[in-house]
Amino acid sequence: MKRFLSVFLPHWPIERRHGRMALTAADGQKLREDRPLVLVTASETGQYITALNAAALHMAFRPGMALADARAIHPALQVAHADLAGDDRALTRLALWCQCYSPFTRTDLPDGISLDITGCAHLFGGEKKMMESVAARLNSFGLSARLAIAPTIGAAWGLARHAPNRIHISHLQELRADLAPLPIAALHLPSETRQALEKLGLKRIGDLIGQPRAPLTARFGPQLLRRLDIALGQEEESFTPLCPPVSHISECRFVEPIITRTAIEIAVDRLTSDLAVMLEKAGKGARRVELRLFRIDGWFETLPLATSTATRDPRHLCQLLCERLDRIEQRAGFGFEAAQLSALLVEDKPAQQEDMDGPMHASGRDDIAPLFDRLVNRFGPDRVTRPLPCPSYIPEGAFRFVSVLEETASPDWPAHARIVQDGADFARPLLLFTPPEPVTAIAEAPDSPPARFEWRCKTHRVTRAEGPERIAPEWWLTHEGADRTTRDYYRIEDEAGHRFWLYRDGLYDRVGDTPRWFIHGVFA
Repeated sequence: MKRFLSVFLPHWPIERRHGRMALTAADGQKLREDRPLVLVTASETGQYITALNAAALHMAFRPGMALADARAIHPALQVAHADLAGDDRALTRLALWCQCYSPFTRTDLPDGISLDITGCAHLFGGEKKMMESVAARLNSFGLSARLAIAPTIGAAWGLARHAPNRIHISHLQELRADLAPLPIAALHLPSETRQALEKLGLKRIGDLIGQPRAPLTARFGPQLLRRLDIALGQEEESFTPLCPPVSHISECRFVEPIITRTAIEIAVDRLTSDLAVMLEKAGKGARRVELRLFRIDGWFETLPLATSTATRDPRHLCQLLCERLDRIEQRAGFGFEAAQLSALLVEDKPAQQEDMDGPMHASGRDDIAPLFDRLVNRFGPDRVTRPLPCPSYIPEGAFRFVSVLEETASPDWPAHARIVQDGADFARPLLLFTPPEPVTAIAEAPDSPPARFEWRCKTHRVTRAEGPERIAPEWWLTHEGADRTTRDYYRIEDEAGHRFWLYRDGLYDRVGDTPRWFIHGVFA
């Protein structure tokens, strides 16, 4: 007989994020779980509630409620933005973890997991002990759960969400009696169908059992009775389990424990070659790999490695790993008896056509990726960075530096330059000073470009000037230290032909401003 376990996580989005990270409000303040807290999602008509904690439930807030209405009831309501895609990904990972209880698991979005436990419960001491084990381990993760076991998927889903007990076990002969007192929502029907049934007084599943089928089908369609038949076991429902991600792991065991660096390098070379063959057959490339060397005393040493682009070049991976073997060699103890190399993060990497001289590499970032990897491997990911454009008109805020290991789309710098310059043909220099350096400037009129300026103890007489390019302060930024003055930028050329990018910080006709001159960059 089929048996299904349904796991319902009533506070999944909030408990998931409280367990992994501290929830913060839009103003950066930390949110508290013991106070009413809601997660909201934006739509065309405004923001609405998608999840809420127990304290908010006690105040009659419900999912789908407009945030404006909720704040009218309780102005001190704590609000954070929902991460629906992140919640779904985390739920999938949790469903894959549940495969330690059954090889067949799936997600019931947005807050549930189903397991086909047919023939599995006796391995854990019976169905009750199995459910208690699942509940205890989920509780250790910081998740509260309701669980139910039933002979049908629909019955287990409804009992997990609407049964009076947090843990419920139902058998085939008890199924009708267990489902009868449950509300119509336990059949997993659309909200419009539920509301129409409740208006007719059909509020419980027992109110539908035994009713004439033809009138119900004519009024509500075949979906209503189909969901009822599935829950009662009169119609089969397909169960499509999740497929666990393919693991790319190469292993080797040694006849005698190895200690020397040379022996370890030989093992690493063999592991990277085997892993490269696996990745090539799968059409994948590794972004993160991990080397594990197992000592004879039961402990193991770990060496993680990340690359800037997906790769399956065995020589490149071997070189990167061997450069960092010093720490592992010192902790060899009485020797290593086994080694394992795992590709923890892989990406699609199709095969490349080879020419007479070797592989035909696509021009671009892949050409310099091996150099990035070696520099990161030696100096650390935070010290090898590259710039990315940012939506800001302030020159020093129009870009940010990220690690070369961070996966981002290729930036379109020409398009970014057109946007920040408002389409004007007013080129900016490639070399900027951080921070801008002050200069002493003399202008013929308050709002004119400088006629002469002194920078680094040297006087420059201006022969040509273009501008100004006025950049107003970003008034929507409220953080401390945000620029609050208007800048006028000029392109300057001196008598020697040197070109500079100067700006006046502040306006003469604005009360409270003290205009000062700075040099922000030089042209090549």
